[in-house]
Amino acid sequence: MRTISNGIIATSLFLAAGCGVGADVAEGVDEAESPANIKKLQYEAVDITTPPAGQDGWFTVGPSDKAEVYGTGFDCDDEYLVCAFTLFKRQTSGAFVLLQQNFSGSGVNGNGDVGGCVITDNASFFGQAAIRGGNGELQVLPRLVDEVTSCVDFITESGLVLVSSFNATFDLTTYLFDKGRTTVITPPGEILDINDRGQIAGIVSSDPAGNRAYRFDSSTQTTTLLDPVSPDPHSWAQAINKQGEVLGYSFVFSGVERIGKWNRRDQFETSFTEGTPEVRTISNHLSWNEAGLIVISQTSEGATYLVPAPGTRLNLADLVVGPQPSSRLNAERLNKGGDFTAQSIIDGRMFLLRRI
Repeated sequence: MRTISNGIIATSLFLAAGCGVGADVAEGVDEAESPANIKKLQYEAVDITTPPAGQDGWFTVGPSDKAEVYGTGFDCDDEYLVCAFTLFKRQTSGAFVLLQQNFSGSGVNGNGDVGGCVITDNASFFGQAAIRGGNGELQVLPRLVDEVTSCVDFITESGLVLVSSFNATFDLTTYLFDKGRTTVITPPGEILDINDRGQIAGIVSSDPAGNRAYRFDSSTQTTTLLDPVSPDPHSWAQAINKQGEVLGYSFVFSGVERIGKWNRRDQFETSFTEGTPEVRTISNHLSWNEAGLIVISQTSEGATYLVPAPGTRLNLADLVVGPQPSSRLNAERLNKGGDFTAQSIIDGRMFLLRRI
């Protein structure tokens, strides 16, 4: 871990990623020692950088469970001051389908429901939070009192969404919208993920004892700080599953990084340890799916790793059949089958890593 966050910026929107550290149950195991896992996990790296026809570019928000990639195309003037945004789906054949004009997506679930916002001002990029269902229906969420712009940040498998809303002085209000009900919430820090139960995982960086991962329960508006493994000073959350288990790091900055999860008893279970003399990797971002497959990205040496089981780390380069993706990837959403999208923070190229 070196920095609190890294970003890949696409026009006015960004994907923020945290920096983590950690390990306990198992020390680093070289990927070459796990040939059985390598045979079970094979990928093809599909370059999806080329945007839809007529677009200056596009940025992805992830794959559905069918490995169809959803993303936003942008068509801008010569100075890139005014842009039109359009939601597209890239089918597994490589063909693009236009889904919604004047829409910018920020998250997708396994069903192909996309959370984002309809664009109300193409110069300021102001919008109104909306959900474009996989069935083709568009639901525009009602504005809050004094709201001037809003957008969905996260969408869960059940369709619950988390929304950031701003008034004219850019004061932030965060709320959940679920089945027509709006609930204003006050999480204590940076939000990294949310599950169907409205539980949020994130990072509090103001704790004098060090950075702290947290789990926030929206139904009770209560926060649980998730402590690092002793003697580590810091913890970071990266994602949360439907059981409320939190993926993250227990770590020392630029030192030992324990990668694992806080279980429902708030105990940290280590899956892999980095930042040691044996495994020198330092990473900044973790992703996973409900099956527990972990992807480690934004690493110091530029490689991307998968952790299919505690103590086992596999180099993505050894799993890819055919052309390799660019280095220094930032992995996005994993679907239930283990497919995921990723973007290089070096050359900006985008890829679908598809299981084969």
